[in-house]
Amino acid sequence: MNDRGDLQSRLMLNAVLLNAIAEEGNFSRAAVAVGLEQSAVSHRIKSLEAALGIRLFERTTRRIVPTEAGRIVCDASKRCQEVWESALSRIADVRTSRTIRLSVSSSLAMKWVIPALQRAQAAGLDLVVDVEDRLVDLHEGEAQAAIRYGAGPYPGFHAEALVTAQLVPVARPGLLKGQITPGGEEPALLSDRTGMSDGTGFSWNDYFKGRNWMEPPARPLSSFARADLAIQAAISGMGVALGRTLLVENDIEAGFLQAVGEPVASRAKYWLVTTPAYAGTEGYRDLRAWIVSEVEMARAQFRQLIAGL
Repeated sequence: MNDRGDLQSRLMLNAVLLNAIAEEGNFSRAAVAVGLEQSAVSHRIKSLEAALGIRLFERTTRRIVPTEAGRIVCDASKRCQEVWESALSRIADVRTSRTIRLSVSSSLAMKWVIPALQRAQAAGLDLVVDVEDRLVDLHEGEAQAAIRYGAGPYPGFHAEALVTAQLVPVARPGLLKGQITPGGEEPALLSDRTGMSDGTGFSWNDYFKGRNWMEPPARPLSSFARADLAIQAAISGMGVALGRTLLVENDIEAGFLQAVGEPVASRAKYWLVTTPAYAGTEGYRDLRAWIVSEVEMARAQFRQLIAGL
Protein backbone atom coordinates (compact mmCIF):
# COMPACT_ATOMS: atom_id res chain seq x y z
CA MET A 1 0.00 0.00 0.00
CA ASN A 2 1.20 3.52 -0.79
CA ASP A 3 2.29 6.03 1.81
CA ARG A 4 -0.64 6.90 4.11
CA GLY A 5 -0.26 10.64 3.56
CA ASP A 6 -0.39 10.18 -0.22
CA LEU A 7 -3.51 8.02 0.12
CA GLN A 8 -5.22 10.62 2.28
CA SER A 9 -4.46 13.32 -0.29
CA ARG A 10 -5.85 11.22 -3.14
CA LEU A 11 -8.99 10.36 -1.21
CA MET A 12 -9.58 14.01 -0.32
CA LEU A 13 -9.13 15.05 -3.96
CA ASN A 14 -11.76 12.50 -4.97
CA ALA A 15 -14.15 13.11 -2.06
CA VAL A 16 -16.77 14.86 -4.22
CA LEU A 17 -16.63 12.09 -6.82
CA LEU A 18 -16.91 9.29 -4.23
CA ASN A 19 -19.88 11.02 -2.63
CA ALA A 20 -21.56 11.45 -6.02
CA ILE A 21 -21.12 7.74 -6.85
CA ALA A 22 -22.59 6.75 -3.48
CA GLU A 23 -25.61 9.01 -4.05
CA GLU A 24 -26.20 8.17 -7.73
CA GLY A 25 -25.29 4.47 -7.67
CA ASN A 26 -24.09 4.89 -11.23
CA PHE A 27 -20.81 6.00 -12.79
CA SER A 28 -22.51 7.78 -15.69
CA ARG A 29 -24.79 9.91 -13.52
CA ALA A 30 -21.94 10.57 -11.07
CA ALA A 31 -19.79 11.74 -14.00
CA VAL A 32 -22.49 14.22 -15.03
CA ALA A 33 -22.89 15.42 -11.43
CA VAL A 34 -19.19 16.27 -11.06
CA GLY A 35 -18.59 17.34 -14.68
CA LEU A 36 -16.27 14.51 -15.78
CA GLU A 37 -16.26 12.02 -18.61
CA GLN A 38 -17.37 8.52 -17.58
CA SER A 39 -14.03 7.12 -18.68
CA ALA A 40 -12.26 9.53 -16.34
CA VAL A 41 -14.49 8.42 -13.44
CA SER A 42 -13.73 4.75 -14.10
CA HIS A 43 -10.02 5.50 -14.33
CA ARG A 44 -9.99 7.40 -11.03
CA ILE A 45 -11.80 4.64 -9.16
CA LYS A 46 -9.54 1.92 -10.58
CA SER A 47 -6.51 3.99 -9.58
CA LEU A 48 -7.84 4.41 -6.03
CA GLU A 49 -8.62 0.70 -5.73
CA ALA A 50 -5.10 -0.15 -6.88
CA ALA A 51 -3.58 2.27 -4.37
CA LEU A 52 -5.71 0.95 -1.50
CA GLY A 53 -5.36 -2.68 -2.54
CA ILE A 54 -9.07 -3.36 -2.17
CA ARG A 55 -12.22 -3.05 -4.27
CA LEU A 56 -14.44 -0.09 -3.47
CA PHE A 57 -17.46 -0.91 -5.64
CA GLU A 58 -19.20 -3.99 -6.99
CA ARG A 59 -20.28 -3.37 -10.57
CA THR A 60 -23.60 -4.84 -11.72
CA THR A 61 -25.55 -4.23 -14.91
CA ARG A 62 -27.96 -1.91 -13.13
CA ARG A 63 -26.15 -0.30 -10.22
CA ILE A 64 -22.80 0.38 -8.60
CA VAL A 65 -22.83 -0.96 -5.03
CA PRO A 66 -20.14 0.04 -2.49
CA THR A 67 -18.23 -2.77 -0.82
CA GLU A 68 -17.55 -2.56 2.93
CA ALA A 69 -14.37 -0.61 2.17
CA GLY A 70 -16.33 1.49 -0.32
CA ARG A 71 -18.91 2.41 2.32
CA ILE A 72 -16.11 3.51 4.65
CA VAL A 73 -14.49 5.85 2.12
CA CYS A 74 -17.86 7.14 0.85
CA ASP A 75 -19.02 7.93 4.39
CA ALA A 76 -15.73 9.75 5.04
CA SER A 77 -16.11 11.62 1.74
CA LYS A 78 -19.62 12.72 2.68
CA ARG A 79 -18.45 14.03 6.07
CA CYS A 80 -15.53 15.79 4.40
CA GLN A 81 -17.87 17.53 1.96
CA GLU A 82 -20.26 18.53 4.76
CA VAL A 83 -17.38 20.02 6.76
CA TRP A 84 -16.26 22.14 3.82
CA GLU A 85 -19.81 23.22 2.99
CA SER A 86 -20.21 24.38 6.60
CA ALA A 87 -16.84 26.15 6.48
CA LEU A 88 -17.74 27.98 3.26
CA SER A 89 -21.07 29.07 4.77
CA ARG A 90 -19.28 30.44 7.81
CA ILE A 91 -16.76 32.24 5.59
CA ALA A 92 -19.64 33.81 3.69
CA ASP A 93 -21.18 34.91 6.99
CA VAL A 94 -17.89 36.49 8.09
CA ARG A 95 -17.50 38.25 4.74
CA THR A 96 -21.01 39.56 4.26
CA SER A 97 -22.84 39.59 7.59
CA ARG A 98 -22.66 42.25 10.27
CA THR A 99 -24.26 39.92 12.82
CA ILE A 100 -21.92 38.98 15.66
CA ARG A 101 -22.73 36.09 17.98
CA LEU A 102 -21.26 36.80 21.43
CA SER A 103 -21.20 33.98 23.98
CA VAL A 104 -21.52 35.00 27.63
CA SER A 105 -22.47 33.29 30.87
CA SER A 106 -26.04 33.58 32.10
CA SER A 107 -24.99 35.77 35.04
CA LEU A 108 -23.06 38.22 32.86
CA ALA A 109 -25.86 38.31 30.31
CA MET A 110 -28.55 39.12 32.86
CA LYS A 111 -26.61 41.63 34.93
CA TRP A 112 -24.44 43.44 32.38
CA VAL A 113 -24.83 42.61 28.68
CA ILE A 114 -28.61 42.75 28.26
CA PRO A 115 -28.93 46.14 30.01
CA ALA A 116 -26.31 47.46 27.56
CA LEU A 117 -27.85 46.12 24.33
CA GLN A 118 -29.47 49.42 23.38
CA ARG A 119 -26.04 51.04 23.44
CA ALA A 120 -24.73 48.22 21.24
CA GLN A 121 -27.45 48.94 18.70
CA ALA A 122 -26.69 52.66 18.87
CA ALA A 123 -23.04 51.79 18.12
CA GLY A 124 -24.17 49.98 14.96
CA LEU A 125 -23.60 46.44 16.24
CA ASP A 126 -25.96 43.66 15.17
CA LEU A 127 -25.29 41.60 18.29
CA VAL A 128 -26.75 38.19 19.09
CA VAL A 129 -26.20 37.24 22.74
CA ASP A 130 -25.61 33.51 23.07
CA VAL A 131 -26.20 32.66 26.74
CA GLU A 132 -24.13 29.60 27.61
CA ASP A 133 -22.54 28.60 30.90
CA ARG A 134 -20.51 25.95 29.08
CA LEU A 135 -17.49 26.95 26.98
CA VAL A 136 -18.69 27.16 23.38
CA ASP A 137 -16.42 25.94 20.58
CA LEU A 138 -15.32 29.12 18.84
CA HIS A 139 -13.23 27.17 16.32
CA GLU A 140 -16.38 25.35 15.20
CA GLY A 141 -18.24 28.61 14.73
CA GLU A 142 -20.70 28.27 17.63
CA ALA A 143 -20.01 31.96 18.29
CA GLN A 144 -17.66 34.58 16.89
CA ALA A 145 -16.44 35.72 20.31
CA ALA A 146 -16.94 35.08 24.01
CA ILE A 147 -16.44 36.90 27.29
CA ARG A 148 -14.93 34.55 29.83
CA TYR A 149 -14.17 34.99 33.50
CA GLY A 150 -11.04 33.16 34.54
CA ALA A 151 -7.27 33.10 34.89
CA GLY A 152 -6.64 33.06 31.12
CA PRO A 153 -4.94 33.44 28.72
CA TYR A 154 -6.60 30.56 26.74
CA PRO A 155 -3.90 29.06 24.46
CA GLY A 156 -4.93 28.62 20.84
CA PHE A 157 -7.21 31.66 20.96
CA HIS A 158 -6.85 35.40 20.61
CA ALA A 159 -7.59 36.58 24.17
CA GLU A 160 -7.52 40.13 25.52
CA ALA A 161 -7.83 40.93 29.22
CA LEU A 162 -10.64 43.43 29.79
CA VAL A 163 -10.53 44.07 33.53
CA THR A 164 -9.45 42.42 36.78
CA ALA A 165 -12.60 41.64 38.72
CA GLN A 166 -13.17 43.20 42.13
CA LEU A 167 -15.06 41.18 44.75
CA VAL A 168 -17.46 43.15 46.93
CA PRO A 169 -20.14 42.07 49.43
CA VAL A 170 -23.60 43.41 48.61
CA ALA A 171 -26.92 43.35 50.44
CA ARG A 172 -30.36 44.90 50.28
CA PRO A 173 -30.20 48.47 51.61
CA GLY A 174 -30.86 48.51 55.35
CA LEU A 175 -30.12 44.83 55.92
CA LEU A 176 -26.89 45.69 57.76
CA LYS A 177 -26.26 48.69 59.95
CA GLY A 178 -22.68 48.94 58.76
CA GLN A 179 -20.14 46.85 56.92
CA ILE A 180 -19.79 43.09 57.08
CA THR A 181 -17.38 41.89 59.78
CA PRO A 182 -15.48 38.58 59.96
CA GLY A 183 -16.98 37.40 63.25
CA GLY A 184 -20.60 38.21 62.52
CA GLU A 185 -23.21 35.46 62.58
CA GLU A 186 -26.09 37.15 60.72
CA PRO A 187 -27.21 37.47 58.07
CA ALA A 188 -26.35 34.45 55.94
CA LEU A 189 -23.65 34.63 53.31
CA LEU A 190 -24.88 33.87 49.80
CA SER A 191 -22.49 32.35 47.28
CA ASP A 192 -22.12 30.94 43.78
CA ARG A 193 -21.25 27.22 43.90
CA THR A 194 -19.33 27.38 40.63
CA GLY A 195 -17.09 30.18 41.86
CA MET A 196 -16.21 28.12 44.93
CA SER A 197 -14.74 25.29 42.82
CA ASP A 198 -13.65 26.57 39.39
CA GLY A 199 -10.34 28.13 40.45
CA THR A 200 -11.39 31.72 39.79
CA GLY A 201 -11.25 32.76 43.44
CA PHE A 202 -14.85 33.91 43.45
CA SER A 203 -15.62 32.66 46.95
CA TRP A 204 -16.09 33.96 50.47
CA ASN A 205 -12.90 32.21 51.60
CA ASP A 206 -10.95 34.19 48.99
CA TYR A 207 -12.66 37.41 50.01
CA PHE A 208 -11.82 36.82 53.69
CA LYS A 209 -8.18 36.13 52.78
CA GLY A 210 -8.12 39.30 50.69
CA ARG A 211 -9.25 41.29 53.75
CA ASN A 212 -6.64 39.52 55.92
CA TRP A 213 -9.40 37.94 57.97
CA MET A 214 -7.72 34.68 58.76
CA GLU A 215 -10.67 32.72 60.12
CA PRO A 216 -13.08 31.24 57.54
CA PRO A 217 -16.65 32.55 57.38
CA ALA A 218 -18.48 31.39 60.49
CA ARG A 219 -22.01 32.42 59.58
CA PRO A 220 -24.53 30.27 57.68
CA LEU A 221 -23.67 29.83 53.99
CA SER A 222 -26.33 29.48 51.30
CA SER A 223 -25.10 28.53 47.83
CA PHE A 224 -26.69 28.94 44.43
CA ALA A 225 -25.95 27.50 41.00
CA ARG A 226 -25.16 30.90 39.46
CA ALA A 227 -23.83 34.24 40.64
CA ASP A 228 -26.87 36.18 39.45
CA LEU A 229 -29.15 33.93 41.51
CA ALA A 230 -27.13 34.67 44.65
CA ILE A 231 -27.30 38.38 43.85
CA GLN A 232 -31.06 38.17 43.32
CA ALA A 233 -31.38 36.42 46.68
CA ALA A 234 -29.52 39.35 48.25
CA ILE A 235 -31.94 41.78 46.59
CA SER A 236 -34.75 39.77 48.20
CA GLY A 237 -33.17 40.23 51.63
CA MET A 238 -31.97 36.63 52.13
CA GLY A 239 -28.46 37.64 53.12
CA VAL A 240 -25.19 39.12 51.86
CA ALA A 241 -24.02 38.04 48.41
CA LEU A 242 -20.49 38.16 47.11
CA GLY A 243 -20.69 40.38 44.07
CA ARG A 244 -18.06 41.17 41.49
CA THR A 245 -17.28 43.69 38.79
CA LEU A 246 -19.88 43.91 35.99
CA LEU A 247 -22.49 41.96 37.98
CA VAL A 248 -23.53 44.45 40.67
CA GLU A 249 -23.01 48.01 39.42
CA ASN A 250 -26.46 48.40 37.85
CA ASP A 251 -28.29 47.00 40.89
CA ILE A 252 -26.34 49.24 43.27
CA GLU A 253 -27.01 52.32 41.16
CA ALA A 254 -30.71 51.42 40.93
CA GLY A 255 -30.92 51.17 44.74
CA PHE A 256 -31.62 47.44 44.84
CA LEU A 257 -28.29 46.71 46.54
CA GLN A 258 -25.60 48.45 48.49
CA ALA A 259 -21.95 47.54 48.97
CA VAL A 260 -21.38 46.45 52.57
CA GLY A 261 -17.65 45.75 52.51
CA GLU A 262 -14.44 46.98 50.93
CA PRO A 263 -13.58 45.49 47.51
CA VAL A 264 -10.88 42.86 47.06
CA ALA A 265 -9.12 42.16 43.76
CA SER A 266 -9.90 38.73 42.36
CA ARG A 267 -7.35 36.31 40.90
CA ALA A 268 -9.45 36.21 37.75
CA LYS A 269 -10.15 38.65 34.95
CA TYR A 270 -12.75 39.13 32.30
CA TRP A 271 -11.38 38.20 28.88
CA LEU A 272 -12.60 38.85 25.36
CA VAL A 273 -11.83 35.64 23.49
CA THR A 274 -12.04 34.82 19.79
CA THR A 275 -10.19 32.85 17.14
CA PRO A 276 -7.00 34.27 15.60
CA ALA A 277 -8.78 34.37 12.23
CA TYR A 278 -11.78 36.37 13.48
CA ALA A 279 -9.55 38.73 15.46
CA GLY A 280 -8.48 40.36 12.20
CA THR A 281 -11.98 41.19 10.99
CA GLU A 282 -13.75 44.52 11.05
CA GLY A 283 -16.60 42.94 13.01
CA TYR A 284 -14.28 41.96 15.84
CA ARG A 285 -12.70 45.41 15.95
CA ASP A 286 -16.15 47.01 16.25
CA LEU A 287 -17.19 44.51 18.94
CA ARG A 288 -13.97 45.05 20.88
CA ALA A 289 -14.31 48.84 20.76
CA TRP A 290 -17.84 48.67 22.14
CA ILE A 291 -16.99 46.18 24.90
CA VAL A 292 -13.93 48.16 25.99
CA SER A 293 -16.03 51.32 26.23
CA GLU A 294 -18.67 49.48 28.27
CA VAL A 295 -16.03 48.07 30.62
CA GLU A 296 -14.55 51.53 31.15
CA MET A 297 -18.01 52.89 31.97
CA ALA A 298 -18.55 50.06 34.46
CA ARG A 299 -15.16 50.67 36.10
CA ALA A 300 -15.92 54.36 36.59
CA GLN A 301 -19.39 53.48 37.88
CA PHE A 302 -17.92 50.96 40.35
CA ARG A 303 -15.37 53.44 41.71
CA GLN A 304 -18.09 56.02 42.27
CA LEU A 305 -20.46 53.59 43.96
CA ILE A 306 -17.91 52.33 46.50
CA ALA A 307 -16.22 55.67 47.12
CA GLY A 308 -17.81 56.01 50.55
CA LEU A 309 -16.63 52.67 51.93
